[in-house]
Amino acid sequence: MRVSVVVFISLLPFSSYVALLPAIQPEWEMSNSQSALVFSSYLAGYAASSLLLVPLTDRYPAAIVLLSGVVAAVLANIAFPLLATDAVTASALRFAAGAGHVAVYVPGIQLVARRFANRGRATAVAVFVAASYAGTTVSYIVTGALAGRTQTWQDAYLYTALLGVAGIFLWLTMLPEAWRARERVTAPGSWRLSLGILRNRPTALMICAYSLHSAELYLARLWLPLLMIASLVRSGRDVVTALPLAAALSGLMFASGVAGVFLGGVLSDRVGRTRAAIAIFGLSGACSFVLGWLMSAPFGVLVVFGFLYGFATAADSAIYSASVTELAPAGRVGSSQAIQSFAGFSIGALAPVIAGSILDFTRAADHGWGLAFSFNGALAIAGVAILLFLSRMPEAKALAGGKR
Repeated sequence: MRVSVVVFISLLPFSSYVALLPAIQPEWEMSNSQSALVFSSYLAGYAASSLLLVPLTDRYPAAIVLLSGVVAAVLANIAFPLLATDAVTASALRFAAGAGHVAVYVPGIQLVARRFANRGRATAVAVFVAASYAGTTVSYIVTGALAGRTQTWQDAYLYTALLGVAGIFLWLTMLPEAWRARERVTAPGSWRLSLGILRNRPTALMICAYSLHSAELYLARLWLPLLMIASLVRSGRDVVTALPLAAALSGLMFASGVAGVFLGGVLSDRVGRTRAAIAIFGLSGACSFVLGWLMSAPFGVLVVFGFLYGFATAADSAIYSASVTELAPAGRVGSSQAIQSFAGFSIGALAPVIAGSILDFTRAADHGWGLAFSFNGALAIAGVAILLFLSRMPEAKALAGGKR
């Protein structure tokens, strides 16, 4: 599916900042909280622009909106290593990249969900979501490998970002088909955002669960690689050799989430959306309560838990994406996804900063890492509680053909 290839390519630079942070942070003299703010500015850009861009898909072809997102994301990612000189300029450029991301990701989900509306919707959406995860996780591996072969972090970042140009050209080849799709929008809704979605309690609860999932995911995406670097440095390695190893391992850990996304989607088609999401959220939460306390454990133990964590934090992603399209009122799928994106990425942007503040307050001591990741575990507990409540509502029969 070409749309999955496009999202994979355009998101390749997503994790370049995290992979190169051990080199960027001392150069710009940033604290852990400031470093997290730069990371989270991407998520803030995604959240803010979702309120404007995603509702457009209720009025205009999603494929056209998607093209604008690919161009914006690629240009912002290329500009980062060329123009960013401190936390302020870096945050602005990552904000712009996040704005482009939402215009790629959410319309892409709509295109896939419409095509597979009759059966296997969550499985099909899972393939697309898995492609996006693959792009953001391969980013660790590609950038980490380039960091060991280039003279500056800017070079490693730029080479990764330039790969995204191929995504623009690929999507341009699909424009004739996308334009014809415009004629198939038989009952377009309004392009304006409808906050009335929040009065639909089942949809609102699913959005809350998704928000907690996003917070858990992006806290892990930022701080797990840095936890491994800290563990390696503690065992005697220097940062120069620890960086590419931690980046490669992080990429592989989060890449296991690609399989997790697909399996989670398949599982939810078979046993129900809320049942599958509860099981996965419980697993990732359990890992959160353990992982941060492994600083003093053998590095191999940390790696094993890291792979399980990478799998579990991603595995329920497609479930929420499919569920919102099923629970949304007719003609308001775009608005529902916009509010979902805004809420999810706003909370997702906040969680890594809170974890960074915990690390700054504890001066990144062993117990600081434990508390930061235990905070993630608490988010998972709240998510499970919300999903349990939702599963008992009559409206949940709209999920997965009545499987809840």
